[in-house]
Amino acid sequence: MNFANTSTTHPPVTLSFGDIGNTTLNRALVTITCLLSLLGASIIIITYVEWKDMRSTSRRILVYISIADSIVAASYIFGAYLPQNTNSNACTTQSFISTTANLWSFFWTLFMAIFLYTTIAMQKPSTALKMFWMYHGIGWGVPVFVVSFALFEGVLGNDRDIFSSAWCWIKVQGSGKSTQHHSYIIWMLVTGKAWEILVFVLILIFYGLLKWHLREELHRNERHRIRSNALNAAKRADKRLTFVPVIFLILRSCGMLRFCIYISSSEEELKSTKTLNIQEVLVYLQGIGESAQGFANFIFFCLLTKKFQENSRRLFYRHCPCLEEIWEYDATIEPTDQSINPADGYNILDLESTEMNETVTLSRTSNLNTNYLAIT
Repeated sequence: MNFANTSTTHPPVTLSFGDIGNTTLNRALVTITCLLSLLGASIIIITYVEWKDMRSTSRRILVYISIADSIVAASYIFGAYLPQNTNSNACTTQSFISTTANLWSFFWTLFMAIFLYTTIAMQKPSTALKMFWMYHGIGWGVPVFVVSFALFEGVLGNDRDIFSSAWCWIKVQGSGKSTQHHSYIIWMLVTGKAWEILVFVLILIFYGLLKWHLREELHRNERHRIRSNALNAAKRADKRLTFVPVIFLILRSCGMLRFCIYISSSEEELKSTKTLNIQEVLVYLQGIGESAQGFANFIFFCLLTKKFQENSRRLFYRHCPCLEEIWEYDATIEPTDQSINPADGYNILDLESTEMNETVTLSRTSNLNTNYLAIT
């Protein structure tokens, strides 16, 4: 027999990280993180409804962000347990819901920065409130339009965890880095990454300008007769503004890094052992980071704020008086219903009443109502 012309044809190796994204470990990490985000977002929403002294305009924006984050978390849990590397109506539906909710969260995060800058630095609270109709139209409408267009084009589906971590996003066909990969990149930009980059740059600018404004006021007033706790309150607000874009960047960094690796690497490089090892770590971290936004907002904007801590102590003491000695808390003090004199103004991020009244001197917002702002 002549074996000279005999050749073996190997089927093309398709690019996929589903073996990593759909492991029990990754699914467990995504599920736990999503449940924490659901819990955190729910607490933000419930405390806004139940505690009148936390019903500020900026916290209302935070509620909108939390609604979006809770939808993202719930859809990620659903997507994590869908069959591996399989396109289905369930996968497409999950992709539509999670992609839309992610864009909602991006837009309202940006609107928070614009609102704070307009209210504090520009000292135009009435303008900031008038812009809310635009926020609602753009914040809810544009994401629905963009993702509906992607759904109409049939690009939503299972991405074999090339771009995500256990959930569905942009449908991948063929080898995963074929002639269609430019289409994948465009749709990833349109349905997420371009907006993510734009939002990060803009919140960096707006919070940077707001920090600059606060520091200018601090330097200008340090020689005046302002009590130390007012200065400390303003300094805490200044420090907290630093963490807003930083936390956003940290939580989204692994997903963005995977996107950059995909667009800058050849098919052979993506399938190399070195890249696979890096991707394995990034898939796990992306699953945790992109599922944790709701929980991070709870920690940052609720758990670490004095008003939330005081209201929580009051609630726990009401049901367990023995906590009075542990927390050294005066339960006879009742919460205020935004009862601070409007002439006293406000400070940002839910500072307690005395600090709110004093720090306003630094921020030159004496004619503004306390009902406008609260994010620290």
